[in-house]
Amino acid sequence: MVGTNTVVLAYVLVAILSVSNVDAVFKCYVCTGTTSSDSCSDPFTKSTSLESTLAICLGCIKTKINGVVSRECSPLAVGNWCTGSGDNAACYCESGLCNGSSTLAISMTTVLCAALAVVISKF
Repeated sequence: MVGTNTVVLAYVLVAILSVSNVDAVFKCYVCTGTTSSDSCSDPFTKSTSLESTLAICLGCIKTKINGVVSRECSPLAVGNWCTGSGDNAACYCESGLCNGSSTLAISMTTVLCAALAVVISKF
């Protein structure tokens, strides 16, 4: 059984990490590319010149349709997911600069919330 102090510490840690980026600007890569030699296509070359600092970014999007790769900000928060078939795909993620690779990044807050849920379920 987990002690009360451990549960309180877990809640405080999750709260701190959840609000630690409230004043920070959420960044996504923003670009479009059609060939492997351009800076936006896969394999992607990360660059600060491709970072957006729009205040409305609540998530990042990466799409690849018929060889055209697009990386953008999203004003909506809809989770972390990918969908597609063949050479066409769309991925959405909710952590800073997460649209800079072919895989999704999971935020530390998500990991801690899942761990907290496991701890609480043990009661």
